[in-house]
Amino acid sequence: AAYSEQEPLHIVHFDAHLDFVDERHGVRHEYGNPLRRSSGKSWVTGMTQLGIRNVPSSNRDDYVSARAAGSKVFRSETSDAWGPKGDRGDCRFALMHVTIDIDGFEPSIAPGTGTPSHGGFLYYEVLEILQLLVKKGEIIGVDLVEVAPNYDPSDITSMLAAQLLMNLMGFIFETRR
Repeated sequence: AAYSEQEPLHIVHFDAHLDFVDERHGVRHEYGNPLRRSSGKSWVTGMTQLGIRNVPSSNRDDYVSARAAGSKVFRSETSDAWGPKGDRGDCRFALMHVTIDIDGFEPSIAPGTGTPSHGGFLYYEVLEILQLLVKKGEIIGVDLVEVAPNYDPSDITSMLAAQLLMNLMGFIFETRR
């Protein structure tokens, strides 16, 4: 809703889960449905969801609804198409909001989350995709969610999240020079 008076934007979503549940136990605004809620906003031109692999967190209807709403869904093993070698030529967005759920990463490098799911991204895979995105449009907002330090006594998840955001800010500022 913070973008309601801005120019239209595209959402790029890194996550293990689709986050497109319409309603769960009567709740329509919770961590399992922000992309569903965003898809109905007039200022959201589309969504690209990367790393989706824990489909049982949603049902088939949610996946069908996401596709019908214009969401492009990519599993984590298709991430090569988004890196420098794949250079997604069709990936051109004027304005973007990037949303990162830490469980989009492989739990061996980001165990500090409530819903880990094996088969996730590695750090450098996401960095390469973010570098591509800053070249393809303007990132005007970022959020990173679901870091749970209590589940990670080593603190590597928090360090990964901080380092990722720091590098993304560097990529953004570098393209604006």
